Amino acid sequence: MKRVLLWILGIVIVLGVAGAILLGRIDTQFVVNQIADATAKATGKPLVFASAPSLSLLPPGVKFGQAGWGEIKDGQGLAVSVKSGMVELELAPLLSGNLVVREVRLDNPVLEVREGKAVSGQDAPAAAPAASPVSGAQAGAVAPSDELPVELMRLVVRQGEVRYVDARGVHLEIKDLNLSVENLRRREEAGMQCDFSFDLKEDQKAVLAGNLALDAKLRYYAPHLTFRQISLTFTPLGGLLPKEAGPAQLVCEGALNLQTQSLRLATARLSTPQARLTLGGEATLTPQAFKGTVSLEGSPRKLAALAGQTLKPSDNDVLSFKSVLEYADDTLHLRQIVMQLDDIPVRGDLSLALGTPLAISGGIQTGMINLDKYLPLPQNGTSTAPARKAAEGKAQGGASSGSSAQSTQSVQNRPGVNLRAALAGVRQGKLSVTDIAFILKGEKNRYTVTSLSCALGSGGSIKGSAVADLPSKAYSLKATAAGVNVGGLLEALGKGRPVDGVAALDVDLSMRGADAKAMLAGLNGRGVLEVRNMHLEAMSALPQNVPGLTGKKGAVPDRFDLVRVPFTARNGEVTAQPITVSSAGLNASGRALASLPREYLDATADIKTLGMTIPVVAKGPFSNISYGVDPKFALDMARKLPGALLDGGKAAGGATRNGAEGAGGVMKKGLEGAGGLMRGLFGK
Repeated sequence: MKRVLLWILGIVIVLGVAGAILLGRIDTQFVVNQIADATAKATGKPLVFASAPSLSLLPPGVKFGQAGWGEIKDGQGLAVSVKSGMVELELAPLLSGNLVVREVRLDNPVLEVREGKAVSGQDAPAAAPAASPVSGAQAGAVAPSDELPVELMRLVVRQGEVRYVDARGVHLEIKDLNLSVENLRRREEAGMQCDFSFDLKEDQKAVLAGNLALDAKLRYYAPHLTFRQISLTFTPLGGLLPKEAGPAQLVCEGALNLQTQSLRLATARLSTPQARLTLGGEATLTPQAFKGTVSLEGSPRKLAALAGQTLKPSDNDVLSFKSVLEYADDTLHLRQIVMQLDDIPVRGDLSLALGTPLAISGGIQTGMINLDKYLPLPQNGTSTAPARKAAEGKAQGGASSGSSAQSTQSVQNRPGVNLRAALAGVRQGKLSVTDIAFILKGEKNRYTVTSLSCALGSGGSIKGSAVADLPSKAYSLKATAAGVNVGGLLEALGKGRPVDGVAALDVDLSMRGADAKAMLAGLNGRGVLEVRNMHLEAMSALPQNVPGLTGKKGAVPDRFDLVRVPFTARNGEVTAQPITVSSAGLNASGRALASLPREYLDATADIKTLGMTIPVVAKGPFSNISYGVDPKFALDMARKLPGALLDGGKAAGGATRNGAEGAGGVMKKGLEGAGGLMRGLFGK
């Protein structure tokens, strides 16, 4: 036995010496030339070594210094260089005809890609002959091989760089690239780690910059590629995403069947400091389809802050979303939606046809929405003014430089909608609207709101419909309001209660224009406003200020059975006539002309009470309307006063002024209350 071991040891020594002698006789320059010729034949460019590589037998492999392939010429091309590296093979598998790489190491590799302008048709290379089509059945019949192209024990890339520039001015730079792959072998689990920093620019403007790190476990066993403990972490450093958006981490596990092109996603979780998105289910890659579940949890206020908005703090800062998700035939279905936004529950189903344009359909039900929680807090004027001016400048610049074709394109891309909505209510301040229900339908940029109904929290209900034709900028509204508590509505709008009563409104209006001013100038239609049992607080002061009524307390009523105002609108000119007021002790009729484009009012009314007729006039711009009694009436009343009051012209003049000013004050208070009501109804 001892003799056998000595023979084996001797044979190994002889083989080692023979191998050393053989390596010493190998012409390394010949090997370099052969490698250069082979790469040139395969790729069109040779692999160039700055110095001859060194070969080894145990283990078989090669070590090399600086090397490069390709070139950048006339601002375009592909080039690869490396400072140094090595490749080692496993000896035993090599003797049996298998290739197993023990280790590959590349130090400071640099990949540079530059794309010039598109090649013209004459200069373009001839197209390769089209491959014969392969049916899906034939493709599926070919099972993927259980063998990997190469088995790799270890791959190490240290301090690599990638530089990419295209003809559109997109510049991508990757630095400090470190890559490690361990045990990439058949049926065994491989480990992979990678990290680098990158900077993406377009036309020298920063688009996105940050750090990226990947850690993964992979295993290939035909036809399955399983992955677990995959962790991809992105830390933004600039560009479109602020630093506060990260770090963002994606963790996922699952398996991919390469034969059936199907994916089983056990879990995929994307976490950021503001929210966490979780996805799970099964998918097919050909054709693309997915069926599973999706959930989202986060902080609404942190998400708003990420978008540059500051919302009011809340004790219940919660956003949660769960749904069954299905995707097939370019349509995304969100079924059994269960959502909670702070204390607002949301339920429903949505379908999104992801074509051009997008189409949305489904139904949504929500609880009471308090808008005060989600309106941005007022910012410091000095800090926001520059940003606001900059934004306005950009908007104006964009509008001036933008073409009509771009505007038309944006309108054409508006989504189609078929949506049913039911909201428990919406509240802002003291104003609330409850039991809101409507159906929104539309396509080709024409939208219709039907079955609109709601109740005012202050009392009353509204029903109506609306149509918007966006290409022609035409809009129409039909609405009926009934049982509106005027005093409660004015109080909710912060106008106090100068007017009380129960109002009804019926309008049929249309307008056309690109902005609010143009739409007011294009207002057409008709309407009727009625207020029953109306109480005008300022009427109690009328007898004390109008000649002939002084001292007659209670002679003029402050409550009216019916106030009726029919009106028509034509190109923004609103005519209200006849305006009628009726009660037991007072009747009035009048006429008003309001020019919305010029913001001017001209109104007259005759108040009949106590056997006399008092003409009242209101005239002037909306910002400064003057109210008063017709001067002829005041002079006539002054002439009829008893002689004791006529102390020359002074008494008559005083009566005239007092009457006009007193009645004017009364009418002003009343009309201000009515103006507040109209502004509340129409959002002015």
